Amino acid sequence: MASNTVRSHPVYAACYDRFNAYAERSWLGAARRRIAGLARGTLLEIGAGTGANLPYYQGIDEVIACEPDPAYRRRLARRVPEARVAVRMVDAAAESLPVPDGSVDTVVSTLTMCSVDDPATVAAELARILRPDGQILLFEHIRTDRGRLPRLLQTLAIPVWYCFAGGCRLNRPTLDTLRVAGFEVSVLETLYAPHTPRVMYPFVTAVVTPRPNRAAPEAA
Repeated sequence: MASNTVRSHPVYAACYDRFNAYAERSWLGAARRRIAGLARGTLLEIGAGTGANLPYYQGIDEVIACEPDPAYRRRLARRVPEARVAVRMVDAAAESLPVPDGSVDTVVSTLTMCSVDDPATVAAELARILRPDGQILLFEHIRTDRGRLPRLLQTLAIPVWYCFAGGCRLNRPTLDTLRVAGFEVSVLETLYAPHTPRVMYPFVTAVVTPRPNRAAPEAA
C-alpha cells in the first residue's frame, strides 16, 4: 500500500536514533537482540523505522522491512547494508501488508503497535499473513495495570506524547488486542526501563502465536 496518505514525522525520524542512543546501548538494544534471536524463516517487520533491528538478524531466510513513513524509510535504506541477511524494503502500513496469506514465519513488532492507526485491523492482518506455526515477536510498551492514577496519567499525557513521539499512544492494551484476534500470548519479560518516563511503563517482551483451531462440536 502506498504511503501517500501516511502522516509523516520527519522531525522525530531525524532525532530518533540520537534520542534513543543511551537506551540502545543498554536495555533497548538488549531487547532487540533477544527478539532477533528468536526469529526464524521468512520474517516481516512492521514499522521497521530507522532499521535499528536489522544488525541483529541472522540465520533467517529474508527480512521484509515494512515502513510507510518516507522520513523513516530513507534512514532505513541507509541501514540495509549493515544487515547480515537479505532485506527487502516495502512501503506498507501494518494495516495492509502486501504479502500472501500464510506466507510469513515470524512477525517482529518493536515499539510499533503504540503508533498504528487501527490495532484491531493490524492484529487481523498479522493473523492473515502468518503460517499456522508462525509467531509474532513483540517488544512494546502497553497500558499500565498499576492502578487508576498511573492509568489516568498515561491517558492525560497522550495528546502531548502523540505530537512529541511520532504518533505514539501510551495506553494501548496491545496484548489484549492480540488475544481478541485469536492469538495466544506468552510474556517473557516485563520491564520498567531506567531513565524512562513512567507514563511509558510497562514494556513487555512477548511471543505471540496463533491459537489452535478448536475442533467443531460433534453432532448430537
